[in-house]
Amino acid sequence: MPEKWVSFLKKELRGLERLLVLGTGNALKADDAAGLLVASLLERRLSRRQKSRIKILRAYELIDSYHRRIKRLKPSHLIIIDAVDLGHRPGSIMVTRLEPGQKKEKVGGEFYLLLEKLAAESSCRIYLVGIQPDSLDFGHPITPGVKEACRKVAEGLIQLAGGR
Repeated sequence: MPEKWVSFLKKELRGLERLLVLGTGNALKADDAAGLLVASLLERRLSRRQKSRIKILRAYELIDSYHRRIKRLKPSHLIIIDAVDLGHRPGSIMVTRLEPGQKKEKVGGEFYLLLEKLAAESSCRIYLVGIQPDSLDFGHPITPGVKEACRKVAEGLIQLAGGR
């Protein structure tokens, strides 16, 4: 039986035309690199056919500088993957749809302004896949539990994109 977040996205991605997956984070701060790891895993594992419908970007911490590029790609759906501290068990995965005017507690600053701008200027549906970090220590690698969660997210997105 698929995990709840996979079932949620499967339902939400009906009518998918062009998906953009945006991995964010700081590669030098342990689990903050979760979104970047998922993007790398997808780049390596998606088939050529899947890559024709799914574009992958790594935005690091500079998500606001990708605004024009996101607009130019004209995705029907945008999935942002990031480490999000929700106070859950490390490696926990959550998914939420981000709607204009509905500020989420854990989404703030420039990130929120970009989402508002994208929502106002396009008709794409925007989702946040958050992975609960264990450590954000500078200079440390991703922890095993978060690395496993990244693998699950990548595999779930590959399944949603039509298998291998």
